Amino acid sequence: SDDEPSTKKQKSPKKKAADHQRWTERTPLTRHWNPAQAMESSGSYTFTVISWNVAGLRAFVKKQPDALMNLAEKYHADVICLQETKLQEGHLDDKKLKLREHFEEHLGGYESHWSYSLEKKGYSGTAMFIKKRGGGGKIEDGNANNKKGKKQATLGAYFGNSKKDESKNGASTEEDAVTVTGDVHISHLQPVNVDTELGLPAHDGEGRAIVADFPLFYLTNLYVPNSGAKLERLGYRTEQWDADLLTKMQQLEKEGGKPVIWLGDLNVAHNEKDTWNEGAKHLSKSAGTTAEERSSFERQLGEGYVDAFRHLHPQGRGHYSYWSQRAGNREPNKGLRLDYFICSKEMMEDGDGSKAIIRDSYILPDEVGSDHCPIVLEIEIKK
Repeated sequence: SDDEPSTKKQKSPKKKAADHQRWTERTPLTRHWNPAQAMESSGSYTFTVISWNVAGLRAFVKKQPDALMNLAEKYHADVICLQETKLQEGHLDDKKLKLREHFEEHLGGYESHWSYSLEKKGYSGTAMFIKKRGGGGKIEDGNANNKKGKKQATLGAYFGNSKKDESKNGASTEEDAVTVTGDVHISHLQPVNVDTELGLPAHDGEGRAIVADFPLFYLTNLYVPNSGAKLERLGYRTEQWDADLLTKMQQLEKEGGKPVIWLGDLNVAHNEKDTWNEGAKHLSKSAGTTAEERSSFERQLGEGYVDAFRHLHPQGRGHYSYWSQRAGNREPNKGLRLDYFICSKEMMEDGDGSKAIIRDSYILPDEVGSDHCPIVLEIEIKK
């Protein structure tokens, strides 16, 4: 026909299109939750967690110094989890970098916890910023019970109180705190303990985990190991890390008598809804989309855990959290969903006696600064 391309160069996309799906359109999502309305009608408080792989915190902060502060204020974050910080212990106090001063100024209403890679410099690393509450927090140092405290020191309570950051849920007194948290007492919103490791010596040397023990659930920030360009770590990742992580989560659930949430860059695109080009030949040999990683992830979910975003938005398509910068894939939305909130099944159910229920999860693709974008989880805390 007249519409047929006239050159070989123009024909090639048509040939490729038949090889694999090309899903770049974002389907509309329904927001499931209104925090202000919930507080007004039932006195509940919406606990908001944000996760973001920043692909190097020093460069990230230099490029856009206000990004994390703006995100925290816009979404009223209670916890901000970062992955791939690439920091060493000394970086926060480095006089040239001035990172400590930066976070005092920009996230003054949060207490910080840091996990560093001890085995390799400028690699991996996680951070967790937890909203300070009036009436005095229970945690001064997230490593209080950590035998490796000296090597993995956190900055516990180095932030000063900053009233400008206390928009929705920071407060300077206990009395104020109660009014901004509905009928929920602040003690439900403060961690009892924070560890900057999983307590698994085989995995703790790379600074990939921070575990916060909140009264109603455990919250674990993770940067799951990448299987590598040549899949050189695929066996370690699936047979050791994934298996040991699952055992650890089950152990916390059992011993703590409460549900768990693990989150972050989990380095797996679960299925065809989580990749733009499912069916492309290279995917089966690429980290994050191998059959081994996907089945390992399914094994974890099969033990009674739920991918919050997919559970709440089962038909959502084109909602990715990572795009290759080298290939220029962000603008055309040729991405993968590698970032998740995984939770105990009971947290998705509004049963009798449920005090913490996951109400919504969504992705923020317009937030730039990394090859990943932030993801958000909203948890209703009942009085």
